[in-house]
Amino acid sequence: MSSDVYAVIRTGGKQYRVTPGQRLVVERLDGQRGDEIAFDDVLLVRGDDGEVAVGAPTLDGASVKAEIAEQKRARKIPVFKYKSKTRYRRLRGHRQQETHLRVSEISLGDRSWTYEPPAAAPDPEPDDPEPADDLDAPTAAEESEAPATVDDAPADTADSGSANKEE
Repeated sequence: MSSDVYAVIRTGGKQYRVTPGQRLVVERLDGQRGDEIAFDDVLLVRGDDGEVAVGAPTLDGASVKAEIAEQKRARKIPVFKYKSKTRYRRLRGHRQQETHLRVSEISLGDRSWTYEPPAAAPDPEPDDPEPADDLDAPTAAEESEAPATVDDAPADTADSGSANKEE
């Protein structure tokens, strides 16, 4: 079971618990979409047999590989400066650069665990194989609620173009 496998890595001054196949958002890393990144700063690995390897501070020979899914910016955080009694107010915004990753492999020495996407279920057969007659035709309820056109209005109530005209 690859769901029991996880590792703790360090990047961008933070620690993340990752599993194969997990999507992860970290501080900006250099690279383009589709590039593969290897994290060698692995602090802990737990295998599928339940054995835990803890580094002091890092594990030698352990790595986590991930693929860059996106490079984007986080949502804007307002930065408001205020000083009382002086009418000093400044509003600025900040958007942090971030990298979205998909973890593809965790390896420890000669053992490695990779992500296997679940098998896609086949599309179910439709219950009614007959196509609908005419989907664009209005229903009976829509026809009864249809507004009257200008041609249907009596001749004396038709607008002549000047509502404010006095006779």
